[in-house]
Amino acid sequence: MSVSFVKDKQTLHAFGPAATLCVGRALGTVECDIESPVGTPAERALLQSPPSDDIPMAPLDVLQQSLVAANLSAWAYPGTLLTSSWDVENTYTKPYVFQQYATALAAATASLSSHAPTFVQRLSRNLTHPEASARFLYAFVLPTNDAIYVAFRGTDLTGSIFVNAATSTGEDFNSVQTPFSYSGAAAGNVHSGFLLSLTDATVDSYDSDSYPNSISAYAELVAAIKAAQAAVGASVPIVLTGHSLGAAQATLAGFMLSRDGFSNLRLATFGCPQIGDADWAAAYNATLGSSTMAWWNMADPVVQLPNIDEDPGCDNFGSHSSSSSCVQAWFTAGSCYRIDTVNNNLRCGQPSGSFAVCDSSSGSTQSCYTDVDWKTAMTVEDHYISNYLAHLQACVTAAGGN
Repeated sequence: MSVSFVKDKQTLHAFGPAATLCVGRALGTVECDIESPVGTPAERALLQSPPSDDIPMAPLDVLQQSLVAANLSAWAYPGTLLTSSWDVENTYTKPYVFQQYATALAAATASLSSHAPTFVQRLSRNLTHPEASARFLYAFVLPTNDAIYVAFRGTDLTGSIFVNAATSTGEDFNSVQTPFSYSGAAAGNVHSGFLLSLTDATVDSYDSDSYPNSISAYAELVAAIKAAQAAVGASVPIVLTGHSLGAAQATLAGFMLSRDGFSNLRLATFGCPQIGDADWAAAYNATLGSSTMAWWNMADPVVQLPNIDEDPGCDNFGSHSSSSSCVQAWFTAGSCYRIDTVNNNLRCGQPSGSFAVCDSSSGSTQSCYTDVDWKTAMTVEDHYISNYLAHLQACVTAAGGN
């Protein structure tokens, strides 16, 4: 598949300015205009059969570019390229096994680029206090003639539960909001775990590595992006992508890059959790909202976490009450793109109507977020990157592509 990214933001394209921004509503504190729910809360959060124009199909080039990004997000997981579970687990602990994954990734991306990917990786864990100490970031930078891709790995539940699963979920659970202040300007409050995975400068590259890095993962990413620009030119777009935890890291990294003077930034994320409060979402949307496609597949509940009832940072695990330790408002940033069925037809595009608007104008209302715990949310099939890929491929085919 030949894919190109236009540089003129006035042109309707994958990350054009016509997007519907998902800001202004704190999921979990506002009600949705909904009729009777279909199935269990984890199966469907929004109306199953709205008017047929609720998800107009995105243009073919938008779908194709999203599919490329989804593939790169999938390849960020070693389990998509390595067949041995032993190999998958040991990519986190043994550098020579990680090299097997690096070789497999270079082969998988060979049709996109003649350049080998550059890796940035961080892993630090403390099983006694995983929420406070966990640092998990795996990303690769791939320069191509059309774009410089930066793909982030999401929460990884494969392999050893005591290494990657414990660390990546521990980072997810560190949801105490912290002020976001970077490059001289504040921008609300964001999820501590997501931010620290980028900014902590003393994190090992491998588990039990006795030689911590002296720079943050973000600083290393900047160096890798600059090296990629030297290889293919600084005029091509920088496209950040990721799934789940990786989507949140891609979003924060994109915002930090914009503060550092990088331009021509584009983002395509899949199953991105909520990152910060209203001020953060407003600042992000003013900068990169129209350049960010945040894809939400079917009833994927992770895009609605954390929320007021399911917020580990406040010790709220589905039992929010006035006696809870804190109440944090979470807002969604970026441009909404939905994958769902409309009149029994799979649709992929920018939503409208009941797929995009949460309000209490109807007498029959239901909370906008899915009432599901974190563990269940991450194992719902609608959240799997493979599910995003399959549905995007089906939409590409329906739109006449391949």
